[in-house]
Amino acid sequence: MGGGQTGATQGERPSLRARFAGLAARVVSAVILVLVVVILLWWGDLPFTVGIALITAGGLWELYSTFTRRGYRPAAVLSVAAGCTFPVVAYLLHRAQRHDLTYMLVVLGLYLPLLFAYRLTAHSESPTTDMSVSLLGVVLVGFCLSHFVLMLSFDSVTWTAPFAVIVMVWIYDAVAYFAGSAFGRHKMAPRISPGKSWEGTAAGTAACFIAAYVLYLTLNREWLTVGVAMQLAALVSVFGPLGDLSESLVKRELGIKDMSSLIPGHGGIMDRFDSMFLTAAVSYYLLRFTVFKF
Repeated sequence: MGGGQTGATQGERPSLRARFAGLAARVVSAVILVLVVVILLWWGDLPFTVGIALITAGGLWELYSTFTRRGYRPAAVLSVAAGCTFPVVAYLLHRAQRHDLTYMLVVLGLYLPLLFAYRLTAHSESPTTDMSVSLLGVVLVGFCLSHFVLMLSFDSVTWTAPFAVIVMVWIYDAVAYFAGSAFGRHKMAPRISPGKSWEGTAAGTAACFIAAYVLYLTLNREWLTVGVAMQLAALVSVFGPLGDLSESLVKRELGIKDMSSLIPGHGGIMDRFDSMFLTAAVSYYLLRFTVFKF
């Protein structure tokens, strides 16, 4: 989540105490989240998959609950179940050492007729919009995040690939936020996300490339050459902010700042992990087709 990357005007700045309290909450929450993800990765493939499924369930429930409060009627229960099925299928494919994603498409193929059937039996004044919202969440959150689980098959030390991508995303987010808050002046997308600045984006991109090089040096994996590390950093620097902006576009339409207040200093699960959605999928396909080539 790269929000808050541009400085406010002098009259809009909160008090120093309020800014410090908000910053402290954000840092503490971020540290806890990083530790949880690292522990899950090192604990094993199944705990990590369970973690991704829980993030998917929580994020989708936030998304659908927010739309419901605005008068929409997405198929929440069906769509949360479908979204959580993707990381489960990804784990089964990993355990079977199979790389055929047909089974992922089967999940989507089964979900769509069920979604239409649900809409035919449930009254809605805007069925097309409700189905679109339902499908958006399943694909953006469930399908995309499941690619972190698929990455477990890339290396005999299974945690290295998802760990590398996740670290790059969070380094980008953190530096972009703090740099933009400190000296951001030129807004990146003022109509969609007024908090983002080009200064924060530039600082986050630079930090992401540095993090990629450090990961190349420290992980010491044959597949993670300096060239691959730089390619991943480039993808993160493009698709991380794009995922963030995609969620900001939704929040702008709904007239809200955050999806929830579950995570102090960050907002909700969707707000914290929005930069991961597109990045997970694109990074997986880059590594699969250009590095591991299967």
